[in-house]
Amino acid sequence: MVNMQSGLRTRAALPMADQRRELPLTLLFLAASVLVAATAGFALGAWLLLSSSLGLPLPSGGWAPLVQLHGHAQLVGFAGLLVMGIGYRVFPRFRGAAAPAARLVLLSFALVAIGLALRSALLWPDLGARPLLLLLSGTLEVAGAALYAGIVLDVLSRGENEHRPDEALIALGALWYPVGATWAFVALLPAILGAPTADAVATEASVAVLLLGFIASNVAGVSLRVAPAFIAAPPASARVIVAGAGLWYLGILATTLRVGGAPVALLAGALLLAFAVGPFRATGARQPLPAHARLTRFAFRASYAWLVLGVAILAAAWLSPWPIAGATTAARHALALGFLMSIIFGVGARLVPALTGGVAFLAPAVWAALALTNAAAALRVASELAGRGDGVTSVALAMSGLFAYAALAVFAVSAARTVRSALRGFA
Repeated sequence: MVNMQSGLRTRAALPMADQRRELPLTLLFLAASVLVAATAGFALGAWLLLSSSLGLPLPSGGWAPLVQLHGHAQLVGFAGLLVMGIGYRVFPRFRGAAAPAARLVLLSFALVAIGLALRSALLWPDLGARPLLLLLSGTLEVAGAALYAGIVLDVLSRGENEHRPDEALIALGALWYPVGATWAFVALLPAILGAPTADAVATEASVAVLLLGFIASNVAGVSLRVAPAFIAAPPASARVIVAGAGLWYLGILATTLRVGGAPVALLAGALLLAFAVGPFRATGARQPLPAHARLTRFAFRASYAWLVLGVAILAAAWLSPWPIAGATTAARHALALGFLMSIIFGVGARLVPALTGGVAFLAPAVWAALALTNAAAALRVASELAGRGDGVTSVALAMSGLFAYAALAVFAVSAARTVRSALRGFA
């Protein structure tokens, strides 16, 4: 029978020696991820929404560099560092392999974190050192992403466990990271040469690769592995997983190269992957799911519903003979807010205690984070598709930003509670 208690009694979820040795690095990635989200991520996003809706002032650099920095910080800083930190812990266990060398893990963190911090030079076009800082930023991020990819591929190539098809999503997701970081570096070239902002086309390509290729692919791969234990999801056939992954990567490649039909391939891939993960199918449990598993199942369902909706919006915009206002921005936030945040705040509430050995998140806090996240995503997507600049839309956008920040606050407080209990256990 499926182990429904996996991740609930987290103190014994991983060997105590492994928790003691690897906890500092896990906390480093988790803390940095939340810090970025609380500043350049959700906070800056909320400020931008309040500025557009209520007229709050912006720095002299203006709107464009702030938006570019916000999007990059959310993908590389918040979601990216979280994916890296969790991946370094769980991928060796998926394979039955030894953990990667701590010095390499720490180096990859330093390269990405410093590169991300230096990217803030975009906001000061008159800064004399701006070209050098941006050059270093792009170089360090590419190096950190390449090192992460190398570490993950090495881990996946080792180990005693039988290879499984979800590892293809994880491996290719790791490979997409340096590709996305390279596009982000290319986007900086005009600013390095003196332009006030990064290149818009290269920025769009980097967002697509980082969001769809690096982060979403890793999320899907981990989902396939943990869903049977967390929500008693029935396993999918390898053919379904491989077909879904193939269509998904074809869509990402076509999106990056700006080839027509990319959204249709993405939609087909998303549907197959959502089916493979299994949150909408009958469970494999012989008894009703306990409360914590039902909560996690809701997070899975919400997340993969947003994934399908996001790419469906893109597909509808491509197929429609008439332009759909705000479709690209609406789809992006369906994916970044709805898909990613639901999985991070919902399933992360199970993974963080399991990886740290701390107490489980309180169910009301997880429900609150998920409710706020989905409300924020719904308001943002609906407002973008409405395409109006009236008072109702302005208020909806402002509320979306505030709800998203509140969801982050709930998750951060819950994670801090779990971490404190873990540290007390090692005292």
